[in-house]
Formats: sequence, C-alpha cells, structure tokens
Amino acid sequence: MTSTVATPSDLYQKCSEKWRLPRTLMGGTAAMRAAGKLYLPQEPAESEKAYQIRLDRSTLFNGFRKTVKDMAGKVFAKPVQLGDDVPERLRVYAENIDLTGRHLSNFAYDVFYDGLQTGISYILVEMPPQTPNATRRDDIEMGRRPYLVHVKAENLIGWKSATINGREVLTQARIYELATVDNPEDEFAEKTVERVRVFDRTESGVLWRLFEFQQTRGKEGDWIVIDEGMTSLREITLVPVYVNRTGFMTGEPPLEDLAYVNLAHWQSSSDQRNILHVARVPMWFGKGFNDEEAITIGPNSFLYASSEHADLKIVEHSGAAIGSGREDLKDLEFQMQTLGLELLIPKPGEQTATGRAIDEAAMTAPLAMMADNLKDALERCFQYMAQYDGLGEDAGGSLTVNTDFGISMRDAADINALLASVNAGLISRKTFWKEMVRRGVLMDDFEPEEEVARIEEEGAALGMIGREDEEDEEVAA
Repeated sequence: MTSTVATPSDLYQKCSEKWRLPRTLMGGTAAMRAAGKLYLPQEPAESEKAYQIRLDRSTLFNGFRKTVKDMAGKVFAKPVQLGDDVPERLRVYAENIDLTGRHLSNFAYDVFYDGLQTGISYILVEMPPQTPNATRRDDIEMGRRPYLVHVKAENLIGWKSATINGREVLTQARIYELATVDNPEDEFAEKTVERVRVFDRTESGVLWRLFEFQQTRGKEGDWIVIDEGMTSLREITLVPVYVNRTGFMTGEPPLEDLAYVNLAHWQSSSDQRNILHVARVPMWFGKGFNDEEAITIGPNSFLYASSEHADLKIVEHSGAAIGSGREDLKDLEFQMQTLGLELLIPKPGEQTATGRAIDEAAMTAPLAMMADNLKDALERCFQYMAQYDGLGEDAGGSLTVNTDFGISMRDAADINALLASVNAGLISRKTFWKEMVRRGVLMDDFEPEEEVARIEEEGAALGMIGREDEEDEEVAA
C-alpha cells in the first residue's frame, strides 16, 4: 500500500503503543469502559451480556491521573521565571505566549502535564507568514509576532533527521491536525477536516506545506496542498520536551509501572464489585416441588408443597474472598502511592574526582531533572522567537523552572528503609505517613486519620466492603 503524507512512520507506531494505556487511564472510568476487553478481559465462560453488565459496573480508582497532577503541581508550585537577560519584547509575548490568552506558565504546565503521560511532548515556534513588501514596523502594527503551539506526541506522525555540523537536527517533520471549517453546504454548520503540516529543511531555508484531505464525490479523495511558503529561519522550529528521553525526538512514559499497577487495580476492582453483587443477591435452592406447584417468593405470598420432604433455603456466599479482594485493592493503592513517590527520591549522581557522590536533591531527583529538561526546551523556544523577531541568535535569554521539591540523599535512604519496613509489616502506614510529613514530603497539615477516612470513602464508592459488611459476612459464614 502506497504511503501518503498522513501515513505514520514505523518509529511513531512503535512509540505510540506505550502511550495507549496512560492516555486511556487519563480518560478515567469512561475511557476504560470504552476500551472494553483490551484492559478488562472477558472470562472464558462469561456471556457477552454478563460481561457488559460487569464492565458497566466497574469504576476506576485513578491513581495514575492523580500522580500526574500532583507531580506537575509540584513543578509549577512556583511560576516560570524569566531571567533579567530576556528581551523586553519577549517578556510581553510571555503574557500571551500562544495567542490564545495563556501565560507562559500556564502553557508550560499543559506541556509538562502532557509529557508526564507519554514521556515526550513538543512545542512548535510559529510565525505568521509575512505580508509582501511589509516592514518590521508594519508587522508590529499588524500584530505579527512569534508564538508557541503545543504539539502532542500523537500529532507528530513522522520526522527525519541528519547530523549537520556535529549536531543531529530535524530535516523533516509531519504534524497531523484536525481543523474546524465552515460547511459550504450549510451556512449554520461546521465540519472537521484532516490536515498535515509538513516542514522540510532545504539549502535555502525551511519549506512548509499544508496538506488537506479533500473528498470528491465518487472518488476516494486525496491529500491536496492548500498553502505553502518559506520560514525566515534555517531550522525547523519544533522543540522536543524530553520528560523521559529514549532517543532523538522520542520518549516513553516515566510512570509506566504505575500505569500497569493502576490497570491491575481496575481489573481487581471489577472482580470485587462483581463478587459483591453475587454476595448481596442470594440464590434460592428448593427441592421436593413438582412441576405443577408454582413457587412465588415474597412478603405477601403463600408457599406450599405436596411432598413432606420439600425444602426451600437461601444459598449464600461465605464472603471470605471479599475480604481478600479488599486487601488486594488496598495493597495496590499503596503501591501506586510509592511508585509516584519515586519521582521525588534522588538517584545517585555523578562521581567527583575524589569519588564523592553529588548530594544535590534538586539536581538528582527524577522529577527535578524532568523540570530541567522543560527549562532547556523553553529557553530554546525563546531563542527561536528572538530570531524570528530579528533580535539575533542566542538572544532569547534564560528561564527558571521550579525544582525546589526534592528530597535529600540522606532522606531518600531513610524513605527507602521506611518503605521496606511498611511493606514488610514492621511499621504501620500511619507511622509511615507521619514520617513523610516530618521529612517535608507531605504537607504539614496532612492527617493520617483523615487520609484513612478518605481511602475508606473512595473504597466504598468503588463497591469495596466496609466494616459493617465484614460483620455481615462473618455472620453468614
């Protein structure tokens, strides 16, 4: 089959497989239900109707999305700071960095939040086409200025690169997008069209082309170039934000392990809700009744049988598996908490000449290194904006992204020991939480008792059994 401008590259196909589960989890319960058997397998003897009922009853405890929000929130607890060397004109642009009213910090938060899910995200530095014979003064009066566009991992469907002057650079980029346009057949309606924006690095500069898929009646349709031009810079101004880099322009989810534990919780929670339904709806067992003797069960009904050996009783679930399922869910929730915490624990740094490890938490914690990568990407974007604005190369200045949330190397060792102790049952989870407060990992107003109550409430919302249900099970058993 012949490739078109919209055909994703083989590398894109390989990378996108790892993005599927995190993206689905971010969509919550509705997205997980829509995924159906992909993430909630159908049992061998389970009918299609029974499976659909079980699927509709399943609810997601979204530890993955909560961790992504919490980690992004830590980085942006302080806004992005512009250095004194940032030109005044770019400072003004930062107030409306994407021409939609968003401040640079809000825009950067969205990019980082997105990158935490897939491991990579992109920023395109755009400049509207110049009006023929217009001067720079004309551009300023018309509001023509560079701006930033967030490109998600799924939208960069293909790219090519080459080593130029010892540096690997983009030579081609294909960005897929959906655009809403007026419907020519209905003045009050709109329609969505598919487009692919292509950038090619040439000897004379960067050529950009905008392709649109156009359907013709009676024909299959084709990709048509509807606009094209040259940029004023010699580089393709698409900047990767590496949250978890695997190669040039590629990354993979940094919280992949957490995503799979959340998936296990989704499946276990589905089993738990299903077994609760079975336990709560009793099954009747009767014997000694003939086919002519109708059985009607209810408060205002009369039951009779011709046989003296007839019997009717309720068969109940013992409830033993319900308690085990509840413990499994609790264990998975705690495991999700610890996996998210790993982003804040610094890893061993580089060794000095004397062999002493660098003890700078803000530089070695994984989340801090991700924030540093965001900083580098934003500074590169500002360099491109400065070039577009005629300020020259390396005139974009410097920026600061918050990394003041790390844990010291000494505290990291303590936390690892505490995690091992609580998992081994040597200390309680309440004690573990109190130690996290003391070390500044959790907020000072964190209350273990309130957290336990919240977990119980969330568990109840998922259909997990509470203390009263446990007592009922013991009586039934």
